[in-house]
Amino acid sequence: MKKIIYVVATCLLFAGCEKYAPEQDSQDIEKRMLSGPETILKENLDLAAQILVEVMQEEAVANEISVLYNDDRSFWMLSFEDLFNEAKSSSFSVLRERFLDKCAVTGTKGTWQDLANFLARNGAYIYCPYPSSFYPKGTRVVTVAAHPIDNDKEGAGYRFEGKIVQRVTVNERYADASPVILIMPPDEKESGTLSADILTADLAKGDPVYEVKIGKIRCANYCGGLFEGELELRISRGYPEFNMSTGATVGKFTTIIPVNYPRSYAKSAINNWTSHSEGGWYTVNIPWDTNWKKEKVEQAILVYEYDNVKETSVNATVGYKPSETSTTVTVAVKAVYNGDFLGLVEWERHWYLKTNNSPGLYDEVKDGLTVRKTCPKLKLTTPLRIIY
Repeated sequence: MKKIIYVVATCLLFAGCEKYAPEQDSQDIEKRMLSGPETILKENLDLAAQILVEVMQEEAVANEISVLYNDDRSFWMLSFEDLFNEAKSSSFSVLRERFLDKCAVTGTKGTWQDLANFLARNGAYIYCPYPSSFYPKGTRVVTVAAHPIDNDKEGAGYRFEGKIVQRVTVNERYADASPVILIMPPDEKESGTLSADILTADLAKGDPVYEVKIGKIRCANYCGGLFEGELELRISRGYPEFNMSTGATVGKFTTIIPVNYPRSYAKSAINNWTSHSEGGWYTVNIPWDTNWKKEKVEQAILVYEYDNVKETSVNATVGYKPSETSTTVTVAVKAVYNGDFLGLVEWERHWYLKTNNSPGLYDEVKDGLTVRKTCPKLKLTTPLRIIY
């Protein structure tokens, strides 16, 4: 669970008197105690869910928001800050107007206009984890649920049955059967160094440059409950470094490569679907090593899903061989990370170059490349390019 730790503007709104159908029984879920600001956040996200499910009963609003869950969707998140900005969300004009109209109604304390300001200022957003193609054709009833804050597995949701609003418990099992839209808090701030852009290789070298990329990645693990949202996969490379001054070889890890892996791809991978979300294979196409030199005879790859939890460390071995006639020097390399461990694997250079583009008889193959694994749930391809 991504633990929400930050300060929010203190604005607590109260819903008017509503009558709901009985809520279904909840599973036994471990829930943590909330701070004052977190309680305010929880209440306001829940109010936003109630408003959204109501205004979606208007066909024009439903049509606008359907771009988040249609089969051909190009995005599945919409921040309230962007929604309330006419210049940034002109295609959501009816949704914006109807939502703000509801927020303008005076509540028990303050006004619901304060709710709109709260949602925008605090980075809340609308999120649809799964497209309509995951459900039987013709399914029209959409449930809107708010992030519960005290856990990431289940929370209260709202759906219309005829003209009656039904309050339901929404979790992954519920989302397996019914389309859901989630009202989410801002994503937590990640500490540490991320590197989405890795420097290109120095092409002015005498030896060939072996560039290795993370091509596609497939994760058959949610790494948390439904309200975990997208998977924040993180990839790093353990490598040996030779110090010319001291003659010592040390092991290091590169800066982290971030991969925001869609939850719909994880569901497709978990269920071994082939017709949805590319079967779970998400295209990354980011360099992992811009020049795997022959001296680096052994490297390591680390994959984890970021979470704001206690730091964990893992160790691997990397190898350095300065020349053909010298002895390989192996050194330990240690990685410290926050999150769910998805594997740390050592790759020997000769083996990698020999097998990457020439899969063996029993190797899994994707796009003509040998599929690599860091654990049974995490697979990836590593396209290799040789630059002379």
